[in-house]
Amino acid sequence: MHKADFAQSPSGRLVPTERGQWAFVPNPLPPMLDDATRASLGATLAEASAAVGELNGIGRLLPDPYLLIRPLQAQEALTSSSMEGTYTTLDDLLLVEAGAGDENRAPDTREVLNYRLALSEAIASLDRVPLCLRTLREAHRRLLGGVARHRGASVQAGEFKRSQNFIGAYEIERARFVPPPPSETLACLDDMERFIHAPTPTIHTLIDSALLHYQFETIHPFADGNGRVGRMLITLHMFHTGLIRHPILYLSPTLEGRKDEYIDRMYAVSQVGDWLGWIRFFLDAVTDAARQAIDTADRLRQVEKRYRAALQQAGRSANLLTIVDLLFRTPVVSIPQLAEHLGVTYRGAQMNVKSLVEAGVLHEHDGTSNPRLFVARDILKAISGDALNA
Repeated sequence: MHKADFAQSPSGRLVPTERGQWAFVPNPLPPMLDDATRASLGATLAEASAAVGELNGIGRLLPDPYLLIRPLQAQEALTSSSMEGTYTTLDDLLLVEAGAGDENRAPDTREVLNYRLALSEAIASLDRVPLCLRTLREAHRRLLGGVARHRGASVQAGEFKRSQNFIGAYEIERARFVPPPPSETLACLDDMERFIHAPTPTIHTLIDSALLHYQFETIHPFADGNGRVGRMLITLHMFHTGLIRHPILYLSPTLEGRKDEYIDRMYAVSQVGDWLGWIRFFLDAVTDAARQAIDTADRLRQVEKRYRAALQQAGRSANLLTIVDLLFRTPVVSIPQLAEHLGVTYRGAQMNVKSLVEAGVLHEHDGTSNPRLFVARDILKAISGDALNA
């Protein structure tokens, strides 16, 4: 990191760290935003707020919010992980989640599944404990728990960093950015936690989410996994504050397509204090993500209506409609799983699956046995945005 790039920064200070290098320590939140900056955000903030409001309205129309929550969480896990170089497919993620596949041969898929579980467990924890550093540590513990790859092998899952980390290179001397050293990290995090629990937003909760995400990523408190935990924090903060009624807004699918600008905007805050550029970028991402979620909700509702109409017109049993509801939570299922869910015999569940296969709702996944797995492909297409079959 070039010391001269940050020496005059209004957003933080430099401190010496290992091997004769310098690290950047951000100032506590919130920053001082002048009247001109606040005014220039008005139209962008209004657009983002309207998009979030529309998404909240969609959530209220769903008979079960999890018809949307689980698919969006799966997509978030895929894209947030891919931004950090961890890749898998939606099919593989759901297969491993259903208990199929060799996890030892698919460590990336295991890690992406960890992300989805960490996210859903962190959201559930907000019913018991307000959003805090403990929430983030537990999410990190789940995210990197059992990871045997080289990238996470030396990381203490759930623990803040114990040595200096850096970004953009394999050697600290070549790093683009060096976040606070461990000796400064806890104080930074304590300040951040106080900001989370401030009684009123700086300007608007959406702007506070932007400030908070920047702060977390700049502190970079873990040895690994900061990007993924930091993107979880966006949704957690919006849900914690009541900005979103259900956890149905996730930014990673939008940020993935603008990754370089995403990183550069946060870098510019640290370097020259360009809060306006970062907040405007963040609000644009919120608008895009909300609209994408609305489109996904529309596609899923179309699939649900089509499934229900096909089964009802054929005079099929109520059990089949119960299975359809389950498929939006778990698009990959087995006969034993359905037998337990319905409280019927294996033979009864088998006959229900046969009816759903004949109706085109389920398709057997090739290469699975003991148990065989069945996939609701139209739901997967709706999640990924692919055109549905006519």
